[in-house]
Amino acid sequence: MPGDVSGVPQVCMSLVLRHQQLVDSPHARRVVKRGEKDPSPFPSQDEERRIRHLSASCYTPATECLIRMMDEGFSCGLLLSGVLLECLEGYEPDLYDLIREAATHRHAELLTESYFCSVVALFGEAEEYQHQVEMHQRAMEDLFGRRPSVLVATDSIFNWTVITAARKMGISAVYTDVFGKNTPLINPLKSYQAGGLPVFIRHCELSDDIALRYGEVDWVHHPLSPGTYAGWLSAIRDGIAHVMINMEVFGGRFHQETGILSFLEGLPAAFHDTGVCSILPSEAAVQASSPDQIPDELIESASAAWPVNMMQCTALEALKAAGRWVPDRTTLRRFQARDHFSQMAATSGSCGMLTDYRTQSDAYQYFSDYFAALCRFEGDQIGSVRAKSAARILRCIPPKLAFHFCTPYHREGFSAHSLEEFVKLLNVATDECILHHCKRLDFEHWIRDVINDPKLADEIHPLTDREDIQKAVIKRVQFLWNRLK
Repeated sequence: MPGDVSGVPQVCMSLVLRHQQLVDSPHARRVVKRGEKDPSPFPSQDEERRIRHLSASCYTPATECLIRMMDEGFSCGLLLSGVLLECLEGYEPDLYDLIREAATHRHAELLTESYFCSVVALFGEAEEYQHQVEMHQRAMEDLFGRRPSVLVATDSIFNWTVITAARKMGISAVYTDVFGKNTPLINPLKSYQAGGLPVFIRHCELSDDIALRYGEVDWVHHPLSPGTYAGWLSAIRDGIAHVMINMEVFGGRFHQETGILSFLEGLPAAFHDTGVCSILPSEAAVQASSPDQIPDELIESASAAWPVNMMQCTALEALKAAGRWVPDRTTLRRFQARDHFSQMAATSGSCGMLTDYRTQSDAYQYFSDYFAALCRFEGDQIGSVRAKSAARILRCIPPKLAFHFCTPYHREGFSAHSLEEFVKLLNVATDECILHHCKRLDFEHWIRDVINDPKLADEIHPLTDREDIQKAVIKRVQFLWNRLK
């Protein structure tokens, strides 16, 4: 436990070793013949190749560098993906052993997160979120003999579900990135609390100085030196700078030729020269004795800040619905990984993590692949439930079969991928759009031919009023969900 550190500049630095979890695009587009077993969309076909490449370019040299730093007395938190460790045990056993050495170092502390880096906290399912965090804690304890007590909330997700689950588990503090930018009321150097639980704000500026701006040749501080970075930290006299960086930055995002590993290894000496003290997350939690309360309205606004586009919303709603009935929870949890939803946006990334850019076309293609894989997964699960017809009607459908709302002159810009989404979108469709589809019997045909519910199709056949159609569909959906209970 640290002693009196008032007035001493402190940094709590953590490195993140995560595994990008994506659906296998060839699998999603593959046509499965009748009677043929549909393989899992996880892992992707190029997963082993990608892991071996990252192991050689960044994971191995960066971990070796970190061990040398910790041997010099540098304290560091480590967030290790359970999914990645599963892969390393088979693909890269030497790296697996090296990570074990780092994770059990006396100057290292393991952090925890939901095992699949899941978005499930968005659904308000505190018990399921807690279960996934405990999966990760048990894995760390089994592999390294240490049970982490500081939680890292999934990027862009921080709400009362996270707080409630963390308190119930006896978590000592929670990291979040949602207040790191554009939140004037929050000082990332200070400690806060929510529901009586210490909350650490990831310092986006100091994290991105390394993870993002290090490689910008037109940056005024390029090339960034350990001394310059330590100098910024030495100016901190009140509070703790919480810096969290994806390990892929060191040799992956920035190649070794840029000097990024030399920069990393030079930090302990630079900290010593400038009087900066590196501490562990648990030590920061001990110091958070009288933190300020994060206003409830800020927590509520944080809950509404993500997702950011219609594709993400559609995929999340379909995933939430699938969670109500599919028996295969392990595969479902893989579909809940935050990485999937990052791929559905033109820009993705968080404080100290990798920032990626993609075209809208690429984002939509991944959305289509993800949805196709999720639909096929649900289709495979139907045979495992008693109310098979109810599951078949309530399942999601791929984008190519979605109901596309339109008028005689233009598309409305939104589509329904399930009966439940269809009901919600009726609220925003224009009167002209509703009338157009009723005249053409489009609603009836889609429900009969695509959703495969002739009973509901017959019920809405004579209906032309928006509310009447909604009532009929809602009644049918509720009946089907009751059958699936």
